[in-house]
Amino acid sequence: MAASKPTLRDVAAAAGVSPMTASNALRGKTGVKESTRARVLAAAKKLDYRINLTASMLKSGRSNIIHVIVNEFDSPFYSKLTQALSNEIVARGLTPFIEQTRYSADAAAHALTSNPFSGQLFDGEILHATGLGTNLPLAKLNGGRPFVLVDACEETPTVDAVNFPNEEAERAAAQHLIDHGCRKIAIVGHAFTKRTDLAHAQNAFLLRLRGACNALLDAGLPYDETTVFEAGSAEDGIAAGHAIAQQILATRGNADVGEGADPPFDGVCCANDFAAFGVIRGLADHGVRVPQDVQVIGFDGVTSGSYATPSLSTIEVDLNQLAKFALDMIAERVERRGEEDAEPLPPSRATIGYQLVERESTAPHLL
Repeated sequence: MAASKPTLRDVAAAAGVSPMTASNALRGKTGVKESTRARVLAAAKKLDYRINLTASMLKSGRSNIIHVIVNEFDSPFYSKLTQALSNEIVARGLTPFIEQTRYSADAAAHALTSNPFSGQLFDGEILHATGLGTNLPLAKLNGGRPFVLVDACEETPTVDAVNFPNEEAERAAAQHLIDHGCRKIAIVGHAFTKRTDLAHAQNAFLLRLRGACNALLDAGLPYDETTVFEAGSAEDGIAAGHAIAQQILATRGNADVGEGADPPFDGVCCANDFAAFGVIRGLADHGVRVPQDVQVIGFDGVTSGSYATPSLSTIEVDLNQLAKFALDMIAERVERRGEEDAEPLPPSRATIGYQLVERESTAPHLL
């Protein structure tokens, strides 16, 4: 005779908790101590307990599945972001369902509306909004499910959002170059935008441009069309590096300038690490050394920056904090969805922390 399948009561007994606590822990509900949740998950694993998803959904109206939508998989940054979100989802006893948009607004709309599971299976959804533009009515496409936008950067949030410290951190990156003696700093990221037009920036790269721009102008340093280069990828970064290097070499070879003249650029502040890697490559192609001739700093904190030559100084954003914020927002809305006569919550917004990591690309003394 076949052994009977373990039940929720068996898991609760093995973990030394009530069936209700065991259920809450397995379903990632709030209000359960992490130590208790870990004990319940360990008991479930030992007993080989499996949640009957169909029965669970019929009873609770929940699947415990969180839909995560990012721009791409083939990227160290998105790998790190997806890992942080997946780890947090799993730690709460939930299951991640992950797909990519390849920076396509149509693909994002499809993921939210035409995915075979959309509107039926997911308890909540997390979408990285960078690169999708501001015209996509994501809140309406989502169909009212608990929904968090990552880096939406709306001045007035329409849905829950967790943002990167775009302006503040990029300002710190530019200030780092200034503090290291740089006096002609190139900004690599968004296309040049007048300072007055940056007042109502609503995307990540524009906010980063505003942060760098303000740091330069407050320090009395130049900010104009000649100091800004558009690049978000490594390939575009290489092109920017070539353009910067050519200006430096032209100054070196210009006898009219005179020996000892200031170079056209001595620092580069990049909107992401990929552009920074490209810039360093582009400079090296023309024999311009980093950091001896030009100092370079990136943004994001991808792991590969610590292994590059030279290793890359960067703004390292707290992706683990981002994941916690996002899941807290979803959990709160999931809980309230089951409450009768609950007042609707207004959209909430949080900004994650960062740290400036100094490495060889802005520290000649480290070489």
